[in-house]
Amino acid sequence: MRIICCKFGDKFNNWHVKNLKHMIDNYSGLKYDEFVIVSSDLYGNWYNKLQMYDIYKDGQNLYFDLDVVIFGELKNMVKKNFTLLDDSWWREPAHTPLNSSIVSWTGDVSYIWNKFKSNEDYYLKRYNKGSDEFYYHEIVNYETYPQICPSIKDHMYDRPTQYNICTLGQMHHILEEGWTGWYSNYFLPRKF
Repeated sequence: MRIICCKFGDKFNNWHVKNLKHMIDNYSGLKYDEFVIVSSDLYGNWYNKLQMYDIYKDGQNLYFDLDVVIFGELKNMVKKNFTLLDDSWWREPAHTPLNSSIVSWTGDVSYIWNKFKSNEDYYLKRYNKGSDEFYYHEIVNYETYPQICPSIKDHMYDRPTQYNICTLGQMHHILEEGWTGWYSNYFLPRKF
């Protein structure tokens, strides 16, 4: 199995990549053969993620955003079919119910990249709120995970007991030095 993450722009640094790997290695129970980083910044935004579908066209693949907190075993995460999160159970209705903070697929799903590249200027303008909107409206062959990953917004003060991962979403600042809470116990210690 291959674990994939993306790091581009200035929002995240190498500590964030190492932190994700630390949480996967120490808490998730996931066994993998390869940990890879997509770092080519073609678009300056979330659409850079789509490159992974062109690069990784074989084997089992599991993608994580850097702004997640993993604090327990992640079972049944690797999927055969292209699978994303469905956030409609924990957030207000938005431009899309989909969330690509966690994505899994097996084999070749380069049709996603090819569709985007076939008219990228149009898609970048039409779905300017993010690639999740592109998935929702343009990719018909997807599945969604069950309720496995809530937002940390609803769990800032107490660790959720029925989940083992949270997405940080717009709360990614809690990854930064100086922020503490139950979640910081799972982060890679910072060296001084």
